[in-house]
Amino acid sequence: MKILYSLCSWGLGHATRSLPVIRRLVNGSHEVTIYGTGRSLFLLKSELKDSCRFITSTPYPSPYSDKIGFVFRFIKTAPAIIKIIKEENIEVSKIARDNKIDMILSDSRFGSYSKDIPSYLIFHQLRFIAPLRLLPAEMFTEYYNHFLQDNFLKIIVPDYENNSLSGDLSHNLRYFLKDKVEYVGILSDYEYHDSEKDIDYLFSVSGPEPTRTVFEENVFSQLKFLKGKIAVSLGKPGKFTKEVIDGTVIYSYLEKERRDELMNRARMVVSRSGYTTIMDVAELGKKAFFIPTPGQTEQLYLASYLKKAGNFYSTPQRKLMISEDIKKAAKFPGYQPLWKTSKSVENILKVIKIQERLK
Repeated sequence: MKILYSLCSWGLGHATRSLPVIRRLVNGSHEVTIYGTGRSLFLLKSELKDSCRFITSTPYPSPYSDKIGFVFRFIKTAPAIIKIIKEENIEVSKIARDNKIDMILSDSRFGSYSKDIPSYLIFHQLRFIAPLRLLPAEMFTEYYNHFLQDNFLKIIVPDYENNSLSGDLSHNLRYFLKDKVEYVGILSDYEYHDSEKDIDYLFSVSGPEPTRTVFEENVFSQLKFLKGKIAVSLGKPGKFTKEVIDGTVIYSYLEKERRDELMNRARMVVSRSGYTTIMDVAELGKKAFFIPTPGQTEQLYLASYLKKAGNFYSTPQRKLMISEDIKKAAKFPGYQPLWKTSKSVENILKVIKIQERLK
């Protein structure tokens, strides 16, 4: 089967959580064409090499900014995003026709569908969280998402229907039909290894620019106050570098083998509260300390939601005192997933009925 896999390029999370799905499809002898851009596309090329075909897409304008809030930036960029979505659909439809694509899987790209072939959307943010949880605003964003996603056969949510990790982002919905949404379980590219826990703190600096660099500078300004063995991943795909500064091991980027190794060795992970990162620490049963991106309502909500649930400690960036916050984070137990990625991937195959189509 020929499959077009499209993904959003805001940060690396969509790419890393897509890897186990893409690998499963490739191992099943399917021809996978990946439609993406930027660092996400670079990461997938470096991981998948010549097992897939790659097509560069037009990036959505980033709604993230270090100067204005996420909501205001999102409103400002929305017209440009809608325009690109329409252009994307024309391009994707042509790619599907020219390459005789049998199915489209889209991770958070609304224009990646075709009316002529089965199209599925992998998405966890069915409702955008509004500042102060304003009900009319959240009702509008859910309805807006429902309107965009009506072009897909199913909405595949990487979460559990019960004991949720994403909370109101994908649950307690008003406008989505129950049989339209499929909760398949968490997706993570990490694999568990029974390793010695000899890294006290693994800092993962990730996300879209310019907020990624702001976070990096904030972390490095406080590492001198933290005792223990520390490793830092800067989340910058490209030429690999490794250096040691004042006892801290700093990696420009971690490819899968080294990424798995360090995450398994870490006693605690310190990172942004992006949903993919949350799924990663849940997959490996890690304790974590989250610092949500300022102004990004999704991360602010997830950090607060999981803190109230008693799973993970978090604090706003403006109040960050790493040496003290780490002690508080150690008292939180983490999250025990109902099942892990291997079963979630098989659940996705059932949703898209790929075995049935092979007969």
